[in-house]
Amino acid sequence: MSAEILRIPGFSEAGSFLIPSQISYEPDGRFFIGNQIPEKASAEAGLFRWMKRYISLRSPYLLRIGDTRIDACRAAEDFLHAVTAAVFGAVGDRPDELLISVPVESFEHYSEWLLNGMRRFDDIHVRLTDEAAAAAAGYGLTLHPGDTLLVVDFGGSTLQAVCVSVMEEAVQGRCCRVLGKAGAGIGGMTLDRWIFEEALKRTGYPENDLRVRSGSGELLRYCENFKKRLSAAETAEFDFFPDRSFRMARTDLEGLFRDHGLFDVLDHTMNEALRTAEDRGLRRDRLTAVVPVGGSCLVPSVREYIESAYPSGMTLQGEPLGAVARGAAVIAGGMHIYDFIQHDYAIRTTDPLTGAYVFRTIVRKGTKFPESRVTPKMKLKASYDGQTRYGIAVYELKEEDVPAIQMNEIFFGEDGSARVLPLTEAESRAEKLFWMNEQNPLFLSSDVPGEKGIPRFEVSFGIDGNKMLTVTALDAVSGRSILNEYPVVRLV
Repeated sequence: MSAEILRIPGFSEAGSFLIPSQISYEPDGRFFIGNQIPEKASAEAGLFRWMKRYISLRSPYLLRIGDTRIDACRAAEDFLHAVTAAVFGAVGDRPDELLISVPVESFEHYSEWLLNGMRRFDDIHVRLTDEAAAAAAGYGLTLHPGDTLLVVDFGGSTLQAVCVSVMEEAVQGRCCRVLGKAGAGIGGMTLDRWIFEEALKRTGYPENDLRVRSGSGELLRYCENFKKRLSAAETAEFDFFPDRSFRMARTDLEGLFRDHGLFDVLDHTMNEALRTAEDRGLRRDRLTAVVPVGGSCLVPSVREYIESAYPSGMTLQGEPLGAVARGAAVIAGGMHIYDFIQHDYAIRTTDPLTGAYVFRTIVRKGTKFPESRVTPKMKLKASYDGQTRYGIAVYELKEEDVPAIQMNEIFFGEDGSARVLPLTEAESRAEKLFWMNEQNPLFLSSDVPGEKGIPRFEVSFGIDGNKMLTVTALDAVSGRSILNEYPVVRLV
């Protein structure tokens, strides 16, 4: 199946299909997106960028537009709805289905927000697929059954590596199966931030200087363009501050990235994806190709590092920016991706001796689905006498052995100015532990009041074909069925 990438006039960059992930609000409530923004003189004060990253962090950051405060979720929904409506207009029809790609290293709250945010189009079925798997399908137009690819997707806000095997099915035809994957919370915006900080260091301007604060958004865009200029030339002049300009070589930029641990994270992420694939029988010497996708793979030192990590000629010389969109279209057309669960999941219980919370893992990373039972049956006891409502707190756990390099993030004030600030304790914790069903933890009820410490229900967990964690529950006293594969939360 072939796929065509659309250019949306006004939204897309000149001569490109890319739409910058940014939205700018006017005081009267209107907004502009993508390439419309540079044309607006008032864009700076109401500019929202990197929404996906802020949503993943569950950041409280807000923009003040007149009397209204807009958070990342609202901004991203406005952006997606505008783009989707423009696509409908370009093709002249409303499709039956929308397929949206998501990062491999995304938590459930991001996926759920995305699905909920697209419910405005209630007559269209919305489903999700991994960005990295979609990229493999995009390059899969020239693949053959039996090929195994390592896709390195380094975009604006995330780094993902996924090992994909191309398989043959008698009915479905060619398809991909995910063997191993890994991700890290680093992207092109992180590189821009490092250049931002280096520029302030070299010019001697403090971050809280009024000149820096008032032009911080413009300075960040300059840093992004400076990165692109050094990707095309050996040296470039950084003259955002004309009175304190400096010249920087491409090798200096490479050193800056190395000092911040970029290549350590690249190495860890690629090797973790391959290690997981080896657990599923892949031999590294059977790897067919390495596929770089995403705009950050256009940075020469990044591309060269990926190429140097594998035998000569293994890294494909393709067009990295359109692979995900093209592949998602192929998947929507019928290509199937065989996947597995990306994170560990646990339920929260109480230690009877200390009273402290402890976490019992019920789904391990790498579990295939659908699976009718992922754990042995367990007893659910009453916490106090007379209890009639019961629940299970389900948590998503993130591995903590990725090299730690991001101590700061760029945040914008309500006036649109940018600041480099450390992550708060809550934001750091949000990247490692997430209570998935916090809004609906109580879903079991009993007509007979319970007695403290006495088992009231017998429960088991499964995963259905849509990655939903399901609960089957029996009354521990009567043996009567209470719930049968009741969907609790969607897994990643």
